Amino acid sequence: MLDRRIRTYRLSRRTRGQSIPLLALMIVVLIGMVALSVDVGRTFSEERRAVAAANAASLSAMNTYVRRPAGTTNKVIYDSIVNSLRSNGIDIENNPNIRMEAYYLNGRGEPIEGGARINPDGTVAPDNVAYIQVNLEGDVDTFFARVVNQNQLPIGATAYAGTCPPTDGVYPIAVNNEYISGNEFRNPGDANGDGKPDNNWQKLTSGPYKGFTKMRLYPTDGNLPGQFGWLRWLDGRGASGANANSNQELELALTGTGSLSKGFMEVVPWPATNLPRPASYPERPGELNVGDWVYGSSGYNNSVGVRNALDAHIAAGTRMVLPIYDIAVGQGSNAAFRVVRFGLFVLTAYGQERGKPYLDFIFLGDPNRQGTACSATPPPPENTSVVRLTGSVELWPEYQIVVNERRPVQYVVILDVSGSMNANFIGQGIVNGRVTQCTNGPPGSPPAQSCGQPQYAWNPVQERRIYVAKKALELLIRQTNMPGNPGYDPTQPIDSMALVWFTHNVPSTNVVPFKSNPNELIQAVNSAGAYQGDPYKTSGGTNGTGGLYRASQLLANAPRTTNQLGKEWIYRRAIIFVTDGVTNTFFNANNSNVNGGSSNQTTYPTGHVCRKAEVLEDALCQTTEVGGKYNGMDRPITQMVNMTNTIKSNQSIQTDIYALALSSIPATGLRDGVASTPRHFYTAETLEPGPDGLNNVDRIMLAINAEIERGPCMSGSDGEWRATIPGNHFQSVGGLSYPNVGEVILQDISTNSIYRAPIVAGTDGRVRYTFEEIPRGTYRMQAYLFYRHPLDPPTAAPRMYSQIFANGSTQSDMVVVLEPNGQGAGFISTIEQNLRLRLDGNVCAVN
Repeated sequence: MLDRRIRTYRLSRRTRGQSIPLLALMIVVLIGMVALSVDVGRTFSEERRAVAAANAASLSAMNTYVRRPAGTTNKVIYDSIVNSLRSNGIDIENNPNIRMEAYYLNGRGEPIEGGARINPDGTVAPDNVAYIQVNLEGDVDTFFARVVNQNQLPIGATAYAGTCPPTDGVYPIAVNNEYISGNEFRNPGDANGDGKPDNNWQKLTSGPYKGFTKMRLYPTDGNLPGQFGWLRWLDGRGASGANANSNQELELALTGTGSLSKGFMEVVPWPATNLPRPASYPERPGELNVGDWVYGSSGYNNSVGVRNALDAHIAAGTRMVLPIYDIAVGQGSNAAFRVVRFGLFVLTAYGQERGKPYLDFIFLGDPNRQGTACSATPPPPENTSVVRLTGSVELWPEYQIVVNERRPVQYVVILDVSGSMNANFIGQGIVNGRVTQCTNGPPGSPPAQSCGQPQYAWNPVQERRIYVAKKALELLIRQTNMPGNPGYDPTQPIDSMALVWFTHNVPSTNVVPFKSNPNELIQAVNSAGAYQGDPYKTSGGTNGTGGLYRASQLLANAPRTTNQLGKEWIYRRAIIFVTDGVTNTFFNANNSNVNGGSSNQTTYPTGHVCRKAEVLEDALCQTTEVGGKYNGMDRPITQMVNMTNTIKSNQSIQTDIYALALSSIPATGLRDGVASTPRHFYTAETLEPGPDGLNNVDRIMLAINAEIERGPCMSGSDGEWRATIPGNHFQSVGGLSYPNVGEVILQDISTNSIYRAPIVAGTDGRVRYTFEEIPRGTYRMQAYLFYRHPLDPPTAAPRMYSQIFANGSTQSDMVVVLEPNGQGAGFISTIEQNLRLRLDGNVCAVN
C-alpha cells in the first residue's frame, strides 16, 4: 500500500523549472506585440505627416504654376515641391527610403499628353494644366519590431491641387459656347456673302495678342440669350443693397475686379425642364463652378456707370474671366445660363450697330493663371465606376498595283436638278436680299422656308449645289478615256457616257444617250435642268425613282460589248446617282413623265405622324414602312429602293451603282438601297475647298472614277506596321475630316449600350483613340480607319482598315474587360489597349 502511494506521488509531481520556457515564449510574444504596436503607431504618425506634406507640396506647386512667368521650367515647379516637402519634415533628396512622383493633369484629371511627369529638367512647363498630383511612398525603419523580423513598414500619400474657382476678375457677361472652338472664337464663315467672315471675326497677326482670335458678339433680339448675355450673381437684393437686377448692381459687378466675391447664388430649382437634374446640384452651393446655372440680367441699357466700367477695362486691357454657357432658358431677368467652362477675354470696344448693342472681345483661352491653388479630392480609383480607355492604332498598309490593260466603261450619270439645288450646302438662299434657310441644312438649322425657287438662288453662284455638282461631273468627264481629253490613251479602249436628269418630272427628253465626245457631254451636263437658259439655276421636285428608271432603260438597250483595238471588250458599267434631297415624288411608269404626284401631307391620314408641312424633307415618312401606302402605291423612297433592286437583279444590265449625297440629307434609301454597297455611298455635307483648287465633291468624284476605271490589279504592301497617318495620306470620306481618320466602337455586352471615340492623328501624325470616361464592364470592341497609300493610283480612294489583328489572326471585333487598375497618375484608372488593324477585304476586290 505504501509503495503504491509513493508511486502515484512520483507520477504526478511537477518538475522544478518546467514553466520557464513557456513564460519566456509568452514574454517574447508580448514584447513583440508591444514593439510592433509602437512601430505601427510611429508609422501611422509618419504617414499622417506624409499626407500633410503631400497636400502642402501640391498646393505649393500649383501656386507656383499659377503665378509662373513666361518660360518657367519644370525644374522650378519640381523645386517648389521638394522645398515644401523639406519644410514639412520630409527630405526626399537625403532620405532614400522616401520616393516622390509628381504629375501634371488636365481638366478631367488625366495625365496630360507629351510630358505629364514633373521632372527637374529645363523643359518649359505646359500651358494646359488644371491639377498637379504629388505621390509619396516609402518605408519607415522599425526599432522594436526587428525582433520579429519586421525591419520596415510602408507609408504612402497622394494629394491633388487645382485652382479655386475665381472670384476677383470675374464679370457678369456670359459668352455662348457655340461661338467657341477650343481656345479660339469659331470662324462663323461668310453667310452674308460680303467676302469677309461674319461678326468681324479675325485672327490677329500682330501686336501683343498675335495668334489669338477676335470677334464681335451681339445679344439676340428680344433679350433672349444669344452670342452673349448679361448676368447677375444674386437674386433679390444685390451686393450693394439694391435690386440684384438693377443697373446699379450691374455697374458694381463690372467695376474694378467685380463683385462676385461679395456673394453668389445658383439658380435653384434646376431651370431646364427637358434636362435631368444631377443629384448633386448645386455641387458647391454659393460658389460659381462649371455646371452651375447663373441668373440672367434684364440687360445693358447704356447707362453711364456701365459705360465707365467698360471704358476702364478697355483702357487697362483687363484680362476678364467670363463664364461660357451652352444652354440658356427664359428671357431677360428670368433667363438662366448653364456654365460649361470659363474663358479669358480682353474687351477692345463696345457700342451699337444698327440699333443693336455689341461687345468686341479677344479670346485668350482658358483662365489657367487666375485665382489661387486649392486642394482637390477626386474619388479613389478603386471606388470609381468609370475608367479611361486609350491606345495607339497601327495599320498594315496595302495598295493597288494596276496593270496597263483596262476594260472600257459605260457611265450613266443621274443628276438631281430640283429647286433645292439652287441653295448652298447648308441650305441657304437669298430672299429679298437676306440670307434665308430655304431647304435642308445641317442639324440645328432653322426651319426651311418655301424658297427653293430659282429667283432665290444662293450667291455667289460658285457655292450653289448645282454649280458644284456640274463642275464635279465636268471633272469626271475629263478623267474618262475619250478622244479630246488631256489624258486620252489611244492604246486603251474608249469609254462612253450617258446622262439622265430629274425633277418631279422625268420625261424621255431628260435623257442624253451614250456618247464618247467629252465636249458634247460637258455641254449636255450644263444644259441639264437649266432654268431659262441659266445652267446654274434649277426648278422642280424630286423623283429619284424616275431617274433610275430612265437609266435602267438606257442600259437595257445599250450594247454590252464593243470591238476596239482588234478585240471584243465587255463594258464595265457604272451608274452615278447625284442628289441633294429626299425623293418625295411618286413614280408612275404609265405617265409619260413618270410623275405619280407629290407625297405631301395631304397623302397621309388625319392624325398620322407624317401629316405635316415639312414631310417632303422627312426621309422616314417617304418610306412605306413609316408612311404607309397611298392609293396602293409605295412611298417614293421605297419605290426608289425597289427600282434599284430591279436594276441590280437584271442580269442583262450588270452595273455598279454609286450614290453621292450633297448637303446634310438622311442616308435613308441611298446608302443601303441605291448604292451597290455602303462603301459606294458618299456624302458631302459641307463644301470644303482645297488648296489645289479642288473641293471635297471633286475629290469624291475622282475617287468614284478611280474605282470604276481601275483595271486588273495586284496588291502591294509595305511589309510593316504603320503608326502614323500624315494629312496627305488621307482625304475626307464617310463624314470624316482629318485629323479624325476613323473610330473605335464599344458595345456593353450586358446592356448593349454603344460608345464611340474618334481615331485621331496627332500633330506628328501618330494615331490614337481615347474614351475619356467609360463605365467599367465587359465590351465588344470594333474599330475602323481610312488610309490612302501614296503608291496607290493618283486618284485612288482611301481604304477602310477594320480587321483587328491579335494573336496572329484577324477578326472583326474583340472582347475587352475594363476594370480600374490603380493607375498611379490621374483621377481615374487609365487602361492602355493598343490596336492593330488590317484592310477590310482585298485591295483588288472592288474590280
